[in-house]
Amino acid sequence: MDKKTPVQYPLFVIQRFKGKVLFDVPMSGYTSWRIGGPADVMAFPADETDLKDIMAFAESKGFPVHVMGCGTNLLVRDAGVRGVVINMTEGFKDVSWHVDADGARAVAGAGARLTELLAECRKRGLAGLEFACGIPGAVGGAVCMNAGAYGAEIKDVCDGVELITKKGARRFIPRDELGFGYRTSNIPKGGVITRAHFRFRTADEALAARIGDIAGRRRLSAKVAFPNAGSVFKNPEGRSAGALIEAAGCKGERHAGAQVSEAHANYIVNLGGAKAKDVLHLMAMIRDRVYSASGVVLEPEVKVIGED
Repeated sequence: MDKKTPVQYPLFVIQRFKGKVLFDVPMSGYTSWRIGGPADVMAFPADETDLKDIMAFAESKGFPVHVMGCGTNLLVRDAGVRGVVINMTEGFKDVSWHVDADGARAVAGAGARLTELLAECRKRGLAGLEFACGIPGAVGGAVCMNAGAYGAEIKDVCDGVELITKKGARRFIPRDELGFGYRTSNIPKGGVITRAHFRFRTADEALAARIGDIAGRRRLSAKVAFPNAGSVFKNPEGRSAGALIEAAGCKGERHAGAQVSEAHANYIVNLGGAKAKDVLHLMAMIRDRVYSASGVVLEPEVKVIGED
């Protein structure tokens, strides 16, 4: 897509679309890093009809599609994103609950926040999602990347997902077919998660204490006062990425407006005015130094999209 050419929507899309559509919108306003060039089109579908329409439009025009939630694990390059960004945070927030003898099942929209789902679990006396305390993302993104912490992951409580395929069909994919791995899943290419199915067990009396313990550990380990995207690199098997980065002497290193956090070595923060190129420079520096010091090749946990 030529970003200077106005995007023409088919009449049926304009008439039927209930959500909002923005053009040439800076992605810095939609990522936790507060970084990113403009997206040609950002659409906020209100429901499945909206989602199918915007996907059909993009498919008919041959435009690339990027799906995002809260933008908490996303780095957008400085020239922005060509094509259509589908933002799931203003629709798909519904959560329904079904209580049974062993606990409860929940069906949560992709735009529902993980922290709010955890709060409801706590109120209902349900266990299984405690690890998500302090994880700021939305349900859809958390399932896609199999978010986790402290030895637990989304896969431990997820029974499956509903999605719209690239061709506009509705599908349910059970847990066993999602191919969950460390910070990854096997969501069909071009598919968009609309809802996730969860199963939670009845909590014991120690639930509040476990949540409090995890919250305390997060406050101690990630006391970061600047915009960031959480952990930048995955933990190598049996190792801590943060410890490797600190041992390699990277903590506190700065490039322009970006800095390797002095509070947590696996965070890169935006001190003010940072660009994606500054973050990418620090990421490359970290990988080089860690490899030289330990022989470990770090893999990014954050998703990088867009053009330089």
